[in-house]
Amino acid sequence: MQKPSKEQKIVRVLLVLIVLNIVFFCFAYPETFKPENATYARDYSAYYIGEWRLFHNPAQIYFGGVLPSDYRILPNPQSFKYAPSFLILMAPFSTLNYQNSLNAFDLLQIALIPALAFFVYKLVKDKSLVVGAVTAVVVMIDPLPSLLTNSGGLTINLGSFAPSYLVGYVVVNAHILQTILLVGALFFGYAKKPWFSALLFAFGILDPRAALLAFPLLLWYNRKKLFQFIAGSAVFIGITNLPFFFYYGIGFSFLKAEFNRNIVSQMYPYDWIPLYAVAALTVAEIITTVQHKKSFNTNQ
Repeated sequence: MQKPSKEQKIVRVLLVLIVLNIVFFCFAYPETFKPENATYARDYSAYYIGEWRLFHNPAQIYFGGVLPSDYRILPNPQSFKYAPSFLILMAPFSTLNYQNSLNAFDLLQIALIPALAFFVYKLVKDKSLVVGAVTAVVVMIDPLPSLLTNSGGLTINLGSFAPSYLVGYVVVNAHILQTILLVGALFFGYAKKPWFSALLFAFGILDPRAALLAFPLLLWYNRKKLFQFIAGSAVFIGITNLPFFFYYGIGFSFLKAEFNRNIVSQMYPYDWIPLYAVAALTVAEIITTVQHKKSFNTNQ
């Protein structure tokens, strides 16, 4: 019987990781119909209320609290903190009521997991089996402990080991979608399609922390068509964000909120999903590049 190739083994790993995501989602989905706690609704409430205010009270999109004109979400909606371009992605979901919108968004994220697996496969299939498999596991389920907050500092406790994807599905957090967008941008850079890479990157900046971490690897993958990628990124980021600066100052409100934001005190398990994913892909690329260079020098 013929032994499976390295690529086939990586495909099998990715299939298992897709199944694990489905299991996580099946555990999480029933929880989305229940109150998260007595103070705030789930993370998705921030996206929904941000989109609601875009059409009904645009000057207050980044207001951190409840306004009398807000769509009623019990017990209280969370605050919208993402880049203005994320409001474009959220527009179709605003046509539904809150609960249906929340569930549709959660279903979209799990439906895109096979696409994430495809992107990962293309990015790691030329790596060694161990490097490729480990990278796939980190990107697809994020088994690494999450640094959480304790009195303003980073720490590891029992909650740090909760599966980040499971937490993301439970609270319906968009960092899963951001991971898919950023890894997709890396794939299209690797595939020498800089404009598609730039487009996904432009929408992947919804949380700038992970986007900034991904930028060096994006430049590396797009290095043969660097001008197209940089120009495309500037165009798409401009198109999807600049208009908001001239519409009730939404863009300026976002910048003010970002500069006033305490980065360390706002890290949760799902925040680490795109950070760990990008870091794992970066390390894998560095290891492979060094290995190839050593092999080339040995053969000289």
